[in-house]
Amino acid sequence: MRFFRRQQQARRRSTRLVALYALALAGTVVLTAAVLGSLPLIFGFGSPRHSLWWYYLPPAILVCLLTIGLSLHRLRELRLGGEAVAKRLGGEQLQLQEASFAERRLLNVVAETALAAGLPTPPVYLLRRDGSINAFAAGLSRRRAVIGVTQGAVHRLKRDELQAVIAHEFSHILHGDMRLNLRLSAWLHGLQGIASSGRYFLEGRDDEHYLEYRRNKNVDNHPFDNGIEIIMQTLPLQVFGILMIALGSIGSLFAGWLQAAVCRQREFLADASAVQFTRQTAPLIEALRKIARSGSCRLRSAQGPEYAHMMFGRITSGSLAATHPPIIERIRRLDPAAARRLAPELKGANGPVYFAEGHFRFAPAAEADPVADQSEALYRHRQATMQARIRRYRPTTPHLPLHADWQAAALDGEYASAALLCLFQIHRLPESAAFNAVQTQRNGFLRSTTQPSHTVALTPFVGQQLARLWQHPLLPSTELLEHLLPAFVMQEDSAQQAVLDQIRCHFRQQSASREQTQLWLLLKAYLAPTPQPGHLAQHPAAQALLRAAELPPKQLQTAVKGALLLTDPAKTALLRPLSATLAVSQPLLWRYLCVRLDVGAWHFGAADRRG
Repeated sequence: MRFFRRQQQARRRSTRLVALYALALAGTVVLTAAVLGSLPLIFGFGSPRHSLWWYYLPPAILVCLLTIGLSLHRLRELRLGGEAVAKRLGGEQLQLQEASFAERRLLNVVAETALAAGLPTPPVYLLRRDGSINAFAAGLSRRRAVIGVTQGAVHRLKRDELQAVIAHEFSHILHGDMRLNLRLSAWLHGLQGIASSGRYFLEGRDDEHYLEYRRNKNVDNHPFDNGIEIIMQTLPLQVFGILMIALGSIGSLFAGWLQAAVCRQREFLADASAVQFTRQTAPLIEALRKIARSGSCRLRSAQGPEYAHMMFGRITSGSLAATHPPIIERIRRLDPAAARRLAPELKGANGPVYFAEGHFRFAPAAEADPVADQSEALYRHRQATMQARIRRYRPTTPHLPLHADWQAAALDGEYASAALLCLFQIHRLPESAAFNAVQTQRNGFLRSTTQPSHTVALTPFVGQQLARLWQHPLLPSTELLEHLLPAFVMQEDSAQQAVLDQIRCHFRQQSASREQTQLWLLLKAYLAPTPQPGHLAQHPAAQALLRAAELPPKQLQTAVKGALLLTDPAKTALLRPLSATLAVSQPLLWRYLCVRLDVGAWHFGAADRRG
């Protein structure tokens, strides 16, 4: 897709439509003022010999003041922050500390896309009750914007598809579409005030506030108010009312069509920008296909139609008044070949989703996803098991004064993956890894058969966080590694293996220091299954552990394999002479021996606590 050319086309068409929108507003105001100014001449209340501006200037000023005043009042009402809009739709702000695996993935995708778009990372709100696939961006400025995503989109979209949807919403933030829609809506409201004034002249006021005012003041027994009402009824105001309703309704109708046309062009622009941010077209097409197949863009909130123009998917019916183009047309703009291929499948899938406002209560609720729940339970079990294993070898929890980025690495698997790479002095991911990851995701495979696994499973977010962590590098330590491990195991096996493969590849390319080698051994020991107790009282190879500080890595691992054949008391007796010196001089090596041989810290008392 030539997304830059598509963006230019959408911008040019948007500019023309906005100009037509302004002409519709001005034309309606001028026409209304001209008709009202001609009424005195038509009914014989004026003379053509007088200056005509006496007849046309007061109605023009009145109509302008009415339109501008109502527009400014509406603009003031709509100046709600993005947080207020998200909460009105039932959104709940996500926090990394309390997020589930799928929610953490959403937060990572938003942070990754924000960096690609060159924008600050906005707060993320999740619409938990909505099982539809939809998202929105709200806010009047780039720094006050928020991203909202439905629960259905989080559970039913893959990572690259979710990233494409988020990139689409970031385009609305980047190009100021939210501010443009706000202003168009405000001016349209002012134009609709002409028709509202006509209904007032034609029917009078019968709203609840006015009736309550009449009851409290007892207007029916007040002679002055009764006189005003009699005068108003004798004047030919019904003619004014009919004319203002007719002129205002026609103008509002055309302005509403033009506003919807502007929104449709901005959707095309956002789709093209999403391709620019992600450099992929297939995930966005697949997300649109899933929406079209399920017909699931509805929102459970009753305020859905009010914010329909902000949504990723089309939730209202109609053609000229629709704020979103048909899905098949959006796919055609992205990839004509894909549109031809999907046309039979998506035929009839672009019909209206909502038929009346009363149908909102039938919008689908977010149902429990068994696969997501099972994955979340697995990750939580891994986290609890790792935390329990760490407490076995570290009785007390040390206080680590870490930078905010390093603190966040203990809450999310992708953060922790980047932190581990930083600990092993890996400055950046190879370019071939990112390219192969994109190619594999595009083809729909989880792994590549021709490339190592680390070139596939590492996401761009890991590389971004790795660059941030290198601004505050830290030396390897047992406490820091154990700070990261519970979060590191809360992700797919392929993602964990990709990090290990990347570290192993780094060791092959350059020699590692003693601390890095011991850190690598400790990492593999924690990730390995808990060893079973042996049956031997002693083993010749295990005696070499008494000189563990002097052994090279290969001989050290050979000695550890021999020690694994010993019984638990024999392991404890073997390590006891080392607890007084090794735990202080080389804590990484000491912790590796304890973890690999599964000997708890309580066997050695305070000596291990110093390590």
